[in-house]
Amino acid sequence: MIRRTLKTLYIIQEQEHIDPLKRGYFKRRMNPFNPLTYISIIIIVLIGFLMFGFIGFWKEVDLRNPFRWQ
Repeated sequence: MIRRTLKTLYIIQEQEHIDPLKRGYFKRRMNPFNPLTYISIIIIVLIGFLMFGFIGFWKEVDLRNPFRWQ
């Protein structure tokens, strides 16, 4: 439900890739041109600190660039 809401607000973008060895798969990224993306990143970081603490948050977080197609 949250993922669908984020797609509706154009915060998360998906791109479908078709690989001959695999079936189609999706790559997801956060939309760097949507101002709501930056607000959502701040909220996610704050909630992460509350849930995991400072050290636990850095163990749980994915440090790759959220704005690149990966």
